[in-house]
Amino acid sequence: MRLLERIREFQKFLYQSGLAQGVLALPAPSLLSLPAPTGADLELDLVFDRVIEEPDIVQVSRDLFDSGHYNIAVHEAFKAVDTYIQAKVSEHHFSGTKLMDHVFSPNDPKLVWSARKTLTQKDQQAGYHRLFSGAMLGIRNPTGHAFDWIDEPEEALECIVLAQHLLRKAKAAVASVKAP
Repeated sequence: MRLLERIREFQKFLYQSGLAQGVLALPAPSLLSLPAPTGADLELDLVFDRVIEEPDIVQVSRDLFDSGHYNIAVHEAFKAVDTYIQAKVSEHHFSGTKLMDHVFSPNDPKLVWSARKTLTQKDQQAGYHRLFSGAMLGIRNPTGHAFDWIDEPEEALECIVLAQHLLRKAKAAVASVKAP
């Protein structure tokens, strides 16, 4: 892990010194020509490092974000949320919106954050149900179907922050206990 951090630091040095090339080879979707990073790009990379701390999100989106593949970075961040929730509730036959509707349903949730006794607790469950489901429908799905759905670094960073928040909420959730 330390070696990877040192490689990233060297990569930033290359960008900041202007020695980096504008071409990045990825196994998929193809060889993409990228413009040299600007000062604003470097600033957003630093913001990413300060704000995005959840290891599951950093692992799948950091390098993509750094290299300007914002759409793919966002998609991978939300896939990480989806994958975590699938594993937590052992529901591998659902994904995306259907999974979120199944897991966070206000009526029969699999994961909760409270006893859902008060109006506030019920509202939290219903609200996060909509956030999880809506994020899959409105962010994850379009980024998976359109290569350039999100092509601005600021928008990508905002979406990745949301993915991180949702992942942290999923990690804090506990299994729902059915009333006797």
